Amino acid sequence: MIYVMHALLVVTAFLVVLNGFLRGAKKAQIDAVLSVVLLGLLVGCFAFFGWKAGVTAIVLAFVYAIVARPLAARAGVRLLGNTGGPRGAYIGLPPPALARISKDLAPPDSVDKMTEELLSGSNRSEKAQEALLDYCEASEQIRSVMRQFGATRETLSELYRRLVLAGAGQWAGGHYISASSIAYPDTLRYLLRIPLETRDQLVGAAYRMVTHFERGTPVE
Repeated sequence: MIYVMHALLVVTAFLVVLNGFLRGAKKAQIDAVLSVVLLGLLVGCFAFFGWKAGVTAIVLAFVYAIVARPLAARAGVRLLGNTGGPRGAYIGLPPPALARISKDLAPPDSVDKMTEELLSGSNRSEKAQEALLDYCEASEQIRSVMRQFGATRETLSELYRRLVLAGAGQWAGGHYISASSIAYPDTLRYLLRIPLETRDQLVGAAYRMVTHFERGTPVE
């Protein structure tokens, strides 16, 4: 019975993570249902197998979710690609260093966290932007693209800011789009090559970045 419970935990944890990579009007409702199911399974472990098994189940639920993340990201790309539109090669999740920076760059996910950050006078976002630029300049591939187009650190900073304003300050495919867009050579080369003078051009570029990292759509 305990093995069945853990099999259900694995499946539920995978579905919770997978739902995070998808889009749709029912996403919040699905997440709520899966959260209830997950909570029910954890309570069941406590009720039927004791507190030690329950605590173990809680720990393993987090482990299952972490292990399932790359597979869920790949499945999410495939599912989104089947909804229409071009699809290309799977981009993959961002490197751990970029993922950590992206989490600091993204806006707080709740009003309470946003209020706390404002009241504390935290400059978390500014530090994260500097860390992103440091990350980019530490990459030989990115430096090569910058040399090719005569781009500077200030160029990348301005590009990041304009992408956020154009709608790329969002998560898709496990990437914080405005950050990953300047941290990968192919996308940075594309953004430095095309004109980004009008709002329509910026919005179009931001949309292309989202679809690229979300479903692998080629940037060219």
